[in-house]
Amino acid sequence: MSHSLDNTSSKSRLSLPWLLAAHRSYSAQEVLHRLQVDRPDGDPRTLAVHTAAALTAVWSAELPERVAFDLGRAATRLPTVVYWYRQGLSANEIGRRLSPLGTSWDAARALEAAASLIAQALNRGEVATRAA
Repeated sequence: MSHSLDNTSSKSRLSLPWLLAAHRSYSAQEVLHRLQVDRPDGDPRTLAVHTAAALTAVWSAELPERVAFDLGRAATRLPTVVYWYRQGLSANEIGRRLSPLGTSWDAARALEAAASLIAQALNRGEVATRAA
């Protein structure tokens, strides 16, 4: 009887890596990469990123005050920055649109902040519940 118990427990241990792979968390880098994909139809993770990015109220409201302070005026324009990024604008152009003296550095900081917020929303599962 203990032999069958061992078989059951080994089966559950074998399925654990599969479960962990299915629920791998999103990173800001992955979000930025997947935002550049034009047609998310085939990949559920890309579709999830695009859906999350479109739900701007879900992720943009979570911007910490300190990060907002550091970003300055760009903090209120993160959804627009994501839109410009999806449209294929260069970091230099995004930075210039953020501020007359803006550079690619300003765009990179804003994109990093937005991608981190989108990844956090995805990892919390907020997107799946609101998109359904």
